[in-house]
Amino acid sequence: MPILPYVSQVEPSEDAVIWRFMPLYKFRDLMASEELYFRRADLFSDKSEGLPLEQYALRVLGLDPYNISDRVALNNHLGSLAQHRESYYMSCWHLYRQETLEMWEQYGPDGVAVCSRYGLLKSALDGLLDQAHSGLVQYGTDHLANRFNALAFITTKQVQYSQEHEVRALITAYDPLAGGNRHFDLNNFPHPVPLDLNPRNSWVPEYKRRRIDLRSLITDVFISPWAEDWAIEEIELWVQTKGFPNSAKRSELTSDLLPCRLVPKPASIEDSSVTEEELDRFRVELSGLTPDRVRFLYRQRWEACRLNPGGRPRATDIQYLEMTLRVLDGLEALGS
Repeated sequence: MPILPYVSQVEPSEDAVIWRFMPLYKFRDLMASEELYFRRADLFSDKSEGLPLEQYALRVLGLDPYNISDRVALNNHLGSLAQHRESYYMSCWHLYRQETLEMWEQYGPDGVAVCSRYGLLKSALDGLLDQAHSGLVQYGTDHLANRFNALAFITTKQVQYSQEHEVRALITAYDPLAGGNRHFDLNNFPHPVPLDLNPRNSWVPEYKRRRIDLRSLITDVFISPWAEDWAIEEIELWVQTKGFPNSAKRSELTSDLLPCRLVPKPASIEDSSVTEEELDRFRVELSGLTPDRVRFLYRQRWEACRLNPGGRPRATDIQYLEMTLRVLDGLEALGS
């Protein structure tokens, strides 16, 4: 399906340089899968993603915020939009002007920025089976021109995000069996968001992946100024292995005088743990396997911990890993 225009669309030039900042684990995933990752719109940290400001909606719809009937109508409109945005899956890029520590800090502190051009991104989207759109995110409400349009809202953000200079690629995937009334409570009163008592269908995914030609899309890879030496080595190896013509480059902001990154306090390891009975059952199951199979299961769980974006394994993972090692030691002792 060809990429489609939309109302109020604004595009940069075809040769405009765009960057996608990402932490190391996301870069690792991109290189290994060669798939673009699209996140469902309602799962972004900005909970107003794809929704108009209440003041704008009241004005455009001609509603009185102090009138009960108008408030019900507003809730109905916003609740319907909040469900509709679940059909949009987005890949967010940055219209490059110059590097800033703020963008590295927020989106790729230990990773990379993969670089492309807007025309190459459009080519990657063109021909997908999905309905696809791309363009600049616009900030504020002036450009909306009193429209009340879901696509216009999903490509609009509040003014405080304007420093991101976002280029947004999105695909649309509707749930054919979805209803539009999940924002109504048991008293048939509408709310501005879907309610937990009316869950979406379980098959609606949190993200979509679409296969792309990495070498046709990515022109350069820049390494975060805070990347560790071992991470730099891995990034360079990925770039070399995937056959990119250019080697990975260090950020222009890399310097011995660079201020330390403000590392957030790591999340605490979960308090829950596996019971002795569960661990014993796990031990019995592992003991009936071959050593090679046990090693594989150990590597699989360890890799899942290593790719965890928080960087800290769960308490249950630690228990299972320790038990797996004990069983493996026992199997190897019997084999010798």
